[in-house]
Amino acid sequence: MKKIIVTISISIITIIILLSFIDRTPQQISNNTADIVYSINSIPTNLKSIGDLDKRQQDIVCATSKGLVEIDAEGNIQPSLAESYEVNEEGLEYVFKIRNDAYWSDGNKITPDDIVSFFRQVITEDNEISALMNVFGVKDYLESDKSFSETVAITCDENSIKIRLNSKDDGFIEELTKPQYRLRKDILFWEDIVLNYKDIPYSGDYCVDSINETEVILRRSSNSSIELAQTIHLVKDDSEDLALAAFEIGNRDIIINPPKSQLERLKSEGKLIESPSNQSLYLAFNINNSSFSNEVKNEIYRLVNEAIEEYQNQNNILVELAECSYFREDKEDLTKLQSRNVMVNTEKDITMPSKVVLVAKESLENKDITSYISNWFKNNTDITLVINLLSEQDMNLISEKNYYDIALVNVYAKLEDDEQLLATISSFLPKSQRDMINNSNSRAEKEELFAEIEEDLFNNYRILPLLFYNNTIAVDSSVENNILDGNGNIDFKSIKK
Repeated sequence: MKKIIVTISISIITIIILLSFIDRTPQQISNNTADIVYSINSIPTNLKSIGDLDKRQQDIVCATSKGLVEIDAEGNIQPSLAESYEVNEEGLEYVFKIRNDAYWSDGNKITPDDIVSFFRQVITEDNEISALMNVFGVKDYLESDKSFSETVAITCDENSIKIRLNSKDDGFIEELTKPQYRLRKDILFWEDIVLNYKDIPYSGDYCVDSINETEVILRRSSNSSIELAQTIHLVKDDSEDLALAAFEIGNRDIIINPPKSQLERLKSEGKLIESPSNQSLYLAFNINNSSFSNEVKNEIYRLVNEAIEEYQNQNNILVELAECSYFREDKEDLTKLQSRNVMVNTEKDITMPSKVVLVAKESLENKDITSYISNWFKNNTDITLVINLLSEQDMNLISEKNYYDIALVNVYAKLEDDEQLLATISSFLPKSQRDMINNSNSRAEKEELFAEIEEDLFNNYRILPLLFYNNTIAVDSSVENNILDGNGNIDFKSIKK
């Protein structure tokens, strides 16, 4: 018994001695000193009106600014400046509790009053604020000389802000995740970012460290997580081929939409990320041309669709067939789409025109697809398809012209961004229909109204869907994760390198 006690005592003493050698200091988070080099096709100088920028230019705002809430790659709403939010039973009042550890890049704390001031500036200075037009008092404020504080139902207390809507809108929170609602100070300074970038305090994980005509350098903010990459270089490349060449020799970590001829190879090498895009292509008929009957229009649309289907078979990474759906999400509405497909794909014995003139905005994508469609018509029909690629200015004036029969129209097809959608297809909508959508408040109202207009667009062959584009991103093997958020912008904090 005595030996057993001695043995146990020795064992306990041994364990205590061994435990004393275990390092109990907290594990340190290593400082990420990585540089991320990201290819961009143009360097913006005006970042005031975010809705006017393309996605890649918006990425600068997303890196340097945070919203109340943000949306991740899976479409989940995530807290950002707001640590939480509550909605009252009627769905009209939203209360956002602001984080205590939110700071501007100059070290000052971000306050609820800062956020209210930002919303006031956005409402006053920006005309693309669909999410805020349903806020109580906004329309009255914009149409009168009344003060913001007395009119608009965006208020704050010490640790939260309150927003009250005119009518219930289930999509309001998702709308607030858009880049234009990310917190910026002194919005007018962003109109000339090259001149003012040093004087702007930033709410995001990064600050603009320098900017010129060829490169924007973003530096990690001092109060951001040291796990984030230290520096982001957004470098202007004049072409996809030059960007890919730099990528191949290790001078770029990320390039957006690499040359389509290289997509299969990049995919096989595990260097390609694919994700749905809201960019789409529609076919529009000239509203001033009365020489085409609806039967002729139907047959032209059917033939173009056949050409597009063969194009998609050869470019399945790049595009997805619309299959008579105006929005990618609507492709699941089989009842509606089945009737449209039956209508379009029913061949009729009719006399077709010998020549059809097609116009499209001049771009590499449109040059490629119009060339393919033209060759397809030459090989499969007796119709001569004449192609004219126009400048963006000429395409914007297309409703005043009468020298074309059909047009390929590049559309940002997301109903929540109705300003972009309507601006693009306005030439093919009666003014009364445009006004109906602009005057509606909630997303539900917009969807209901557009559903009616959509039927008119399709059934009367005004403008019809052809295909949806996909995002393709070439990434270096050291970059992990899906790097696009739910709005299609680069989520730099998700990039691990």
